[in-house]
Amino acid sequence: MDKKQRNTGEIAAALLAICIGLISMIASHIWSVVDQINSHLILLKIGSWMPGWWGIGPYAGKETVGLVLWIASWFVLHFIFKRTNVSLKGWTYGFIIMFSIIIIFTWPPVYHAIWGWLPTLPF
Repeated sequence: MDKKQRNTGEIAAALLAICIGLISMIASHIWSVVDQINSHLILLKIGSWMPGWWGIGPYAGKETVGLVLWIASWFVLHFIFKRTNVSLKGWTYGFIIMFSIIIIFTWPPVYHAIWGWLPTLPF
């Protein structure tokens, strides 16, 4: 019995889709910090399908945005890369670097410094 080896492009598509989903979740979070009134209304509406959404507020919408873009990009990228073979070593290192950068950008002192926001001072 001869097993057919899968193309490595499918794995690369999955890794890239994870990064796209995380970036979209971070972007929706930064948007919710910048424009709290409008973004919270929209994110609450987007996340209202989730059970218990009222308990976590706009975070349900942020998670929904990340989930939808992750699955949609995985679907599209899978069909783009499914017949290709790529170097998994390069894609793995690229994924680790990108994932680390995304995690660093979720840290409030980093995105506060990027946007020029000053921390609140104690009274």
